[in-house]
Amino acid sequence: MLVMLARYARPGKAEKAARIAALGTFVLGVTCVSSLVMGHDGAWFNAIAPLTNAAWLFGSIVLAVSLKRNGRIPTIVAVGLPLTWAATIPLATLGGGLISGAYFLTIGYLVASDAIERSRAPVAQPARA
Repeated sequence: MLVMLARYARPGKAEKAARIAALGTFVLGVTCVSSLVMGHDGAWFNAIAPLTNAAWLFGSIVLAVSLKRNGRIPTIVAVGLPLTWAATIPLATLGGGLISGAYFLTIGYLVASDAIERSRAPVAQPARA
C-alpha cells in the first residue's frame, strides 16, 4: 500500500521512502511472527525492532510530506500515514491496530476504485451563442 501511495506523491524521495517504510513493516512483521512462534523474543529482536520501527515511521513521514505537497490526494490520507505507526505500536494494547487496519483498508479501497485523487472542480466556460 505504501509503495502504491508513492505514485500519487512527488517523484524521487517519496518512492524510496515508501520502499523503506514498506520494508520496515515487513521485517517487523516477520520478527514479531517469529517471536510468537518461538514463544519469546529472539536475541536479535532488540536490535532489529528499533530499526524497522524507525524505517516505518520516518519513511511514512517523508511519504506523507511528499503526498501533501503534491496535493493530488486529500490531506487526511497523508496525515494518516505516520499516525498508523503511532496507532499500531504505542497504542497496540488499546486496539490501535484496528484503527490502522481500518485506515489501510479504506485507502486500499479508494486506490482500487480510483477514487483517492481529489476531483478537480470544472472550470467555467463562457457561453457560446
